[in-house]
Amino acid sequence: MDELKGTLSRNLVRCRKAAGLTQLQVAEKLNYSDKAVSKWERGEGLPDVAVLKALSELYGVSLDYLVTEHEGEKPPRAKEGRRRLVWALCSCALVWVVATAVYVLLSICGVQGDIWLAFVFAAPATFILLTVFAALWSGRYSVFAAVSGLIWTSALAVFFSWNVQRIWLVFVAAAPLQLLAVFWFILRPKKSK
Repeated sequence: MDELKGTLSRNLVRCRKAAGLTQLQVAEKLNYSDKAVSKWERGEGLPDVAVLKALSELYGVSLDYLVTEHEGEKPPRAKEGRRRLVWALCSCALVWVVATAVYVLLSICGVQGDIWLAFVFAAPATFILLTVFAALWSGRYSVFAAVSGLIWTSALAVFFSWNVQRIWLVFVAAAPLQLLAVFWFILRPKKSK
């Protein structure tokens, strides 16, 4: 039994590091405490079969891979974290390419006015994408940062696009939204098992 715990703990550490995740991020994805994840990785306990199945899906390996010794061998999906980062960056770059194309097309067509706003609106669109990717692939810190960026870039877009007296009050309106995001981040119940 101790041999199985040792093999499993080494494989869990190897897979987690290859995926670019922290123990806290793994715990959040599994709805367990980071203490439980730490205990499994130290070989002081074994997760049940349902958790092992969830871990194998999270890391993109088989259950057999987790309980079999693999000296010096990299996990099959060791580059998944890098691939996700590339997807997120390419998607965000696409938003800016579209904004540039809109700006160029409007310039060529001779449109007068604030066509530079295409770039201003690209910022909240970028943070919408980052929020989605963070919710799918990252932990709560990344989601909080992306939501905060979305709040403030949206306020900035409204500020620049409306020519209304006292439009600066949009930032006053964004402050309670940021406060709600902070409270959501701090007070969100953390499930521990």
